[in-house]
Amino acid sequence: MSFKQVWLCMQKSYHETDYPYKSELQEPLKTPEDIIEAVEQSKQTGDHTEIHNILENRNINLRTAIEEEIEGESKKRTILRKILEDAVNGDKIVKKELDNHISELDDKKDSINYAVNIDFEGILCEDSSKQTMVVYDLLDLRVEKGSDTMQPFTSLIKHPVIALFIALKWKKTQWYFYAHSLIFISFLLFYSAFIIYLFNRPEVHCSKLEKFLSQNNSAAIKNTLFFPEGTIKERNDCERYAERISKKFLTFDSDSNFIICEGFFMIFFVFLSAMEIYQAIKLKRQYFKELENYIEWIVLISALVAMVFKEIILQDNWEAAVIRGIAALGICAAWLELIFLVGRYPFRGGDFSIMFYNIIKKLVRYVIAMFLMIIGFAFAFMVVNYGHDQESFENPIKSSIMTLTMALGEFNFDDFYNTFKEDSTSRGFAMLLLVLLILFGTITMVNLFIAVIISDITQLREDVYTQNLINMAQCSILVEELLPQCILNKMRVEDKTIVCMHNLCPKGCKGTKLPPNMKPVFEQLEKMVEEMDKIKANKQPILTIQTQKANIKSGRIL
Repeated sequence: MSFKQVWLCMQKSYHETDYPYKSELQEPLKTPEDIIEAVEQSKQTGDHTEIHNILENRNINLRTAIEEEIEGESKKRTILRKILEDAVNGDKIVKKELDNHISELDDKKDSINYAVNIDFEGILCEDSSKQTMVVYDLLDLRVEKGSDTMQPFTSLIKHPVIALFIALKWKKTQWYFYAHSLIFISFLLFYSAFIIYLFNRPEVHCSKLEKFLSQNNSAAIKNTLFFPEGTIKERNDCERYAERISKKFLTFDSDSNFIICEGFFMIFFVFLSAMEIYQAIKLKRQYFKELENYIEWIVLISALVAMVFKEIILQDNWEAAVIRGIAALGICAAWLELIFLVGRYPFRGGDFSIMFYNIIKKLVRYVIAMFLMIIGFAFAFMVVNYGHDQESFENPIKSSIMTLTMALGEFNFDDFYNTFKEDSTSRGFAMLLLVLLILFGTITMVNLFIAVIISDITQLREDVYTQNLINMAQCSILVEELLPQCILNKMRVEDKTIVCMHNLCPKGCKGTKLPPNMKPVFEQLEKMVEEMDKIKANKQPILTIQTQKANIKSGRIL
């Protein structure tokens, strides 16, 4: 396909209806009354059999769109969404439907022909180039229902059919994530160079008198009395550092070619901002559920502030101090975001970063308790230290920071003890408070945080696996909206895939070996196969008895 054809194809695609999947709902099931009625009846009877029969006999699946009247308004949605929103324990219905798309190719597990067939036809539509509609609905409902009812949707996302489809789709769409990573890393490097250029101190020593002369533009005296052996660059660095001046952003400087760095910094900032806005529009609620996206916006806003106010960022006033503080938070958050970015490389060694990300989200719940304890001890230390020379507790903010460092083990006991001098009474109360801080803070609270982290390593690994699937799914959803139909057709996942279930197998095996990091899918398939074998084994005696009864009856008739 030539570049011109690709361009024309993209232009045609962008005139279609906006996301999410509105165009896929334009041709809903013409007679959805039976599936709607079956869902309503199941609420009273508790029997889901009729729903499964309709899905099997009507040649429709979870991806099929339906339209119904709700409170006088027409509502279009997929059958999957209808079941999960309206049916009682709808996740059981969906799970059973997904289970039906898993089958064994041979009944002998030690045969080379033995494998498990995964059929994706239950979640796809042959006429649509967008294959992630069911996945999007699961992710969207998971966010919509909140943490209290999130587990059923998480379990469905981890179902072998859904999880394997996400992994296969990721292989065809991962280039988008790599492009996003490259843009962010480039942005981070130029942001860091920008910070270094502005705030790097000159190695040459600048005395107070030299700074005074620089500020008063006494060039003649300065050149004759100071830096007799210094280079011109060292003199300029010292002068710039003393005068605390910087030029406007993207202003040409004859002494430096740094404007090139600023230009690339601006370009990557624009690209990264556009990509974040695009993700927010397309993912909607899912985007605002992720802590990582808020960190990215902190980085972008701080970079924008640093660029706009570059001219005054080095000045000695409170406005410049605020701008420097925002820039400091931003560059710190940017490098922290790089840790999370590495973790979003699914199944490629990024598990540690995902664990780090999940632990941060988990610890936020417990920080409130520690914060209340620190505030209490901070006020207490501020009271008992009144009238003494200990400056660390002279106001609430300073006292709180000092108390936090003490709770983490930095006691400075000698200085703290000698502060009270002859005031033994205040020292006694201070020592009592210090002992209580050690007991409740250093020993109890800090170790509780550690216990929370390592208490359930199995659950932590499952969370990492789930987060990897979510990351891959979101990337695939974004790519399907970004690209035109003619390109998406070449990126389709096949309707079926065969998974090798052997521990060791020679050449000629029909199935595809799953990578080690997809072990949860393999384990789930093993359990499901065992359950299917048990069901077959239980049915066999019943069929044998029925056959014998039929033979006996036939014999009597004869």
